[in-house]
Amino acid sequence: MRTFLALELPKTVKKEIAAIIEKFLNSVPNGIKWVREENLHITFQFIGDTKKEDIPEIIDFLSNAFSLLSPINFFEPKLEIVPGRNPRIIWLSIKTDYKEIYRVSKQFKLKLQKMSYQPDSKPLKFHVTLGRVKKRLPEFFIQQILTTELKIERMEISEAALYQSFLRPEGPVYEKISDFKLGK
Repeated sequence: MRTFLALELPKTVKKEIAAIIEKFLNSVPNGIKWVREENLHITFQFIGDTKKEDIPEIIDFLSNAFSLLSPINFFEPKLEIVPGRNPRIIWLSIKTDYKEIYRVSKQFKLKLQKMSYQPDSKPLKFHVTLGRVKKRLPEFFIQQILTTELKIERMEISEAALYQSFLRPEGPVYEKISDFKLGK
């Protein structure tokens, strides 16, 4: 089973991001695989192929780790197209100054390594994927994305979730395995 860990967005933030996606979809309807509103999340850790028998141990670790955290405040949302030279993803980058979440990320990566998984080695960059670019974007559209005014200024995250991902031709389907409240 393919799994990943996500930080859950508040419903109001999901609706705002979905409205942005709708605006972009009307501007350039082809060449981008947009994320559906119900699938919007802050990427925390992609695990990948996961053994079913390892799920209870992963859940136990995450339950303990997240119960020690306070809700996380994110700020300075910014639309970006990455990577710059050959755009593949449109995302909303966000920042936090809550250092504990980075500590949990490192601990979780170590835990996964001890369990014989290969966690992503890239540094943690909090973001919400809006769409995956399938063909070259028109310059006017790139400028439209990069200059879009956002109504979202801050967001508080108080829940994380472990998901199983099913890849389908019409797009991925995410099934929640377990959720975790941030508990301090």
